[in-house]
Amino acid sequence: MYNLNCLSPDDLIILSAAISVELSKGKTADELNVLGNLIVAVGSLLLTSAAQKQNLDSKDK
Repeated sequence: MYNLNCLSPDDLIILSAAISVELSKGKTADELNVLGNLIVAVGSLLLTSAAQKQNLDSKDK
């Protein structure tokens, strides 16, 4: 997988915009709502996992 750590903040924004444009092509508003909510849910779970990892790491130190 491509390493996102090497991207600048601006490059990451541009990449995100390009992905969203490609994913939205040919989809109805209902389909976009479902896809958008799925992506938000996945993002929320990733953030929850990262927060717990930081919490446990800080307790180990």
